[in-house]
Amino acid sequence: MVFTAILVAVIACGIPTSYAMDYEILFSDETMNYADAGTYCQSRGMALVSSAMRDSTMVKAILAFTEVKGHDYWVGADNLQDGAYNFLWNDGVSLPTDSDLWSPNEPSNPQSWQLCVQIWSKYNLLDDVGCGGARRVICEKELDD
Repeated sequence: MVFTAILVAVIACGIPTSYAMDYEILFSDETMNYADAGTYCQSRGMALVSSAMRDSTMVKAILAFTEVKGHDYWVGADNLQDGAYNFLWNDGVSLPTDSDLWSPNEPSNPQSWQLCVQIWSKYNLLDDVGCGGARRVICEKELDD
């Protein structure tokens, strides 16, 4: 499912579709680990979703879609750089530990083995997890004006 999936979610939420035009979003049906998720997106000329997760309109649309699907999805954020409670989006922007995007009581183990970030189906918000598990993937591509 590519861009049309996000437009359905955008329309269902009553969010103007013009905002969705800034990004092409792909939701995979395949599951894979975090490293393979990055490669999967790159092979399609995309990246794991990160900047769209900082756009309030896009976040609503993405989370509306993932809530309906009921699966866990990798996003482009991790704590792999130094493992010291410093989560970063893959484009280098900080993901604060007090962000409203985190599930309740998350991140829970940022200084241990839970170094990667998923959208957790339990709360439909972010969760720090081990990088080796199999999850679906959300890729993004910013579109030129």
